Amino acid sequence: MPQAYPPRNPLEDPSLDPYRRFLLERGRRFADEIMRIREKYGSLSSYADLHLNLGPHRITLPDGKSGWRWREYMPNARSLWLTMERLRFQRHARFQFTRLEDGFFELLLNENDLAHDMYVELRVDPFISEDPSSDNSACLKRVPAFSRRVEQNAKLPGQWCARLWLPREQYRFQNARPPKAAFQRIYEAHVGMAQDAALHTKDTIGSYRYFSNHVLPRIRAAGYTDVQLMGIPEHPLYRSFGYQVSSYFAPCSRFGTPDDLKALVDAAHGLGLRVLLDIPHAHCCANTEQGLARYDGSNYLCDGAQNQWGTPSFDFSQEMTRRLLLSNLRYWLEEYRVDGFRFDAVGNILYLDHGTDDDFSHVGRCFYGKDGGPRQNLQGELYLSLANALVHELLPSACTIAEEFSGMPGITCPPAEGGLGFDARFAMGIPDYWTKYLKKPLDMGSMWYEMTNHRPYDRTVSYVECHDQCINGDDAMIWRILGDDMYRWMAKGTDTWKVSRGLAFYRLMRLITFATADVGYLNFMGNEFGHPEWLDDAEHAHRQWRLADDENLKYAALARWDKAQMKLAARCEREFTQAPLFRFIHEEDRLLVFERGAMLFAFNFHETLAQSPLHAPVSPGKYIETLSSDETCYAGHGNLKAAQGVEHFTKPTRDSGVGTISLYLPPMTALVLLRDGA
Repeated sequence: MPQAYPPRNPLEDPSLDPYRRFLLERGRRFADEIMRIREKYGSLSSYADLHLNLGPHRITLPDGKSGWRWREYMPNARSLWLTMERLRFQRHARFQFTRLEDGFFELLLNENDLAHDMYVELRVDPFISEDPSSDNSACLKRVPAFSRRVEQNAKLPGQWCARLWLPREQYRFQNARPPKAAFQRIYEAHVGMAQDAALHTKDTIGSYRYFSNHVLPRIRAAGYTDVQLMGIPEHPLYRSFGYQVSSYFAPCSRFGTPDDLKALVDAAHGLGLRVLLDIPHAHCCANTEQGLARYDGSNYLCDGAQNQWGTPSFDFSQEMTRRLLLSNLRYWLEEYRVDGFRFDAVGNILYLDHGTDDDFSHVGRCFYGKDGGPRQNLQGELYLSLANALVHELLPSACTIAEEFSGMPGITCPPAEGGLGFDARFAMGIPDYWTKYLKKPLDMGSMWYEMTNHRPYDRTVSYVECHDQCINGDDAMIWRILGDDMYRWMAKGTDTWKVSRGLAFYRLMRLITFATADVGYLNFMGNEFGHPEWLDDAEHAHRQWRLADDENLKYAALARWDKAQMKLAARCEREFTQAPLFRFIHEEDRLLVFERGAMLFAFNFHETLAQSPLHAPVSPGKYIETLSSDETCYAGHGNLKAAQGVEHFTKPTRDSGVGTISLYLPPMTALVLLRDGA
């Protein structure tokens, strides 16, 4: 018997019956682990408390005086010392840790032994050293894993050192967290690269303070609801864009102090913006002195094998790995009051082979490898389920988004329903689709399919491009469309066919991706106005905000177009909680019409053929023209001015639930209408 409703989760999906046992086992593993954690630790949040116990913490010493207790987890260490700048980083007996059980070390210190801003390091004498940089005869230098501030040595750039962050007065947040939007408009940004080009020199980057004072107001004014920050946890290699983390509990010191970051989050909340943190929990920095790789001379919390980036992947079969990363999530939520996370490289966690060399053309590839054997990293799945449970236990309004390329079923469903508990995953196929389209236009059917391609129970966030399309030798979409013409023909009053057509397509590409997005839409910093340069080279790692502010340039028109879309979502938020409804397609004329609640979207992707009129079946009623991509204020030609609020009435058909609407659509134009009274 056919189902009367779409499946609500993977366990109700008949197409996944061959993999049902995998989904059920996923839920059982999670339930068993949660029960074990609660029995042993009391709660999941108590399980995620390593940051409250490891590293330095104020205590009352046995003699009744105030002091410090410093703990480390180093099971492969024979001996361990704390060294500091005032001792010229030499080992002293008084600062040697005592070895406890289960790989833990402890050091009790007098109150004046540690001070705010003091530089410290660890010296490790390992039982066996697997560190290729060590000669097995000397102690290993390590930056403490739970350091809350780590800085690069100005005189020796290759050296990093922990700097104690122990201020007498803690930062006091002034603003409450904003509520989560029903349809999230996410602005992806990098603090260092957000520096204005007018302030940029070869050796300067943006700061938390500059971002708070100058970039956050832009994001809010543009109509976004969330800012997603990349590159925040400390990372030695700036060009890694923050994806090779060394110190998971320290915000990037290049941008300012920990309090500067707290002030940024506070300022965002004051503007009504939520803050999502890009968190790389799949792998870590390969540097041994600064990071977790071979922290105690062994593979430590990593699996010993290199991944596709040449960095160590975390070993999720170790309980301490899971506890450390869960503690990290709790730390950022509570200490910095972020509102959620973008989990980077989730496929690297889900699959034993990291999901490489596979196009996942069939859902079975999510469960079986090319050799026919199971490929799931069961402990990786368990970690992700625990991570989502913890985040939402601590902050029910939190948002977790998976950067996941394989389309693993149920990733946004709870474990009890065969999922992993994310709020959404990124629709990573969409930018790939547009990349192919720019090389050779594809059929309209494939466009509709790709824009709406997700299972009914999997929530997705759509985007034309994120940072991935602007780094690693890649080009932003606008550059692929216009090329060098961006430098010569973006002033008002100048034009070429390439630029005119290119800007029209850019507006259509962004609108249809936005209009069909499921629970959210993402834009990367600067792409809302067609920023002309890439990010790889230091000379280009900044943003030319003046382009969006100069009314004599078409960049300002593109910024206005993006803002109009955000304004539409704010005005029609209820409509954006409803799924797009297909109405009409014409391949030869390159037409596509669909509804979303009371909104009607009509697209003409043909470069030369106008539709006068276009007849399309829609829900009956009166429709009012609301937004046209051809307005001159958006760098269009002004052949269709929706600002005039033209009304259209449908004509009845034999189907009482459908009427016919007649519209004028110039070439390369989109029109948005609102149904009156809906």
